[in-house]
Amino acid sequence: MRQQDFFSEVRRIQNRFHNLFEPVWEGARTSPALNVYSDQDKITVTAEVPGLSPEDLEITVAHNLLTISGEWKDEGQAKPRRIERARGSFKRQLELPVAVDSEKVQATVNEGILTLVLPVLESEKPRKIRIEAKA
Repeated sequence: MRQQDFFSEVRRIQNRFHNLFEPVWEGARTSPALNVYSDQDKITVTAEVPGLSPEDLEITVAHNLLTISGEWKDEGQAKPRRIERARGSFKRQLELPVAVDSEKVQATVNEGILTLVLPVLESEKPRKIRIEAKA
């Protein structure tokens, strides 16, 4: 196993362990559920953010750490009898497996799904090495 693969696996296990202890608030998660996809060129992260607009969200990328934060505002109705939908502020952090170009990150919200496309830095992409034959 390559060293990079080993550390990626350790990070994955750490994230899974951390997620076991995320607080639950009155039957609802206090932070959005994420899906993460990657290939050589980009990392795509989708997050469930129903009811939030772009103004309700803040996204930062520093080094290899992606942070998504925001707040579900109280609907201002009468005292609730039952709460299952998330509300309140949240902050979700995800360690990225490679460095990304933070200047070129694209973020969109459509029907309650936040989609982030994080381009991988050119220096992080695998390069094919040309081999010269010597006679």
